[in-house]
Amino acid sequence: MDTEEAELELVKRLRKHEAAALESVMDLHADAVYGLVSRILRSVWLKEDIEECVSDVFMACWNKIGDYDPGRGTLRTWLLLIAKFKALDYRRKMSGKTEFDAFPDDSPGAELTERTVLAKEEREEMMRIVNAFSPLDRVIFYKRYFYYESFQTIANSVGLTPKAVECRLSRARKLLKQRLYCDIREGLS
Repeated sequence: MDTEEAELELVKRLRKHEAAALESVMDLHADAVYGLVSRILRSVWLKEDIEECVSDVFMACWNKIGDYDPGRGTLRTWLLLIAKFKALDYRRKMSGKTEFDAFPDDSPGAELTERTVLAKEEREEMMRIVNAFSPLDRVIFYKRYFYYESFQTIANSVGLTPKAVECRLSRARKLLKQRLYCDIREGLS
């Protein structure tokens, strides 16, 4: 049985709520989930809080396994996305901020709506640009800025040196800024 078939079988067992299947998922992915959560929370939280967040990630996996779509990515990727959002939620709770704290409290409702829509459009444009990167640069970009992996970890996984990874990320950021800036200038003219 290949890895993909084994994962699909594991997902089937999870959907039947077999406790052993959850244990297998934890054995396979706990290190990656813990690593991501701790990178996001390490400056703000205690070890016990990080472990609680990791537990919440696996509980979310257990409770929301019906939402998992193998056609959109691996189980590991899905778990890491859950971990990222759980950790960011924990971080937001710790800082006492809501997701709209980036906007002034005294701004009128219409301005807030406009800013929210513009921020969404900017994110979508940024993702369009990132998805146009070469496959290797796209993987490196996602690993660094979505999974918060270190240069060394990324370098090991893609077969480059940490310095080469750093250089590729620097070029990707410059390209992203340039394209976003050009799109903004074109929108103003």
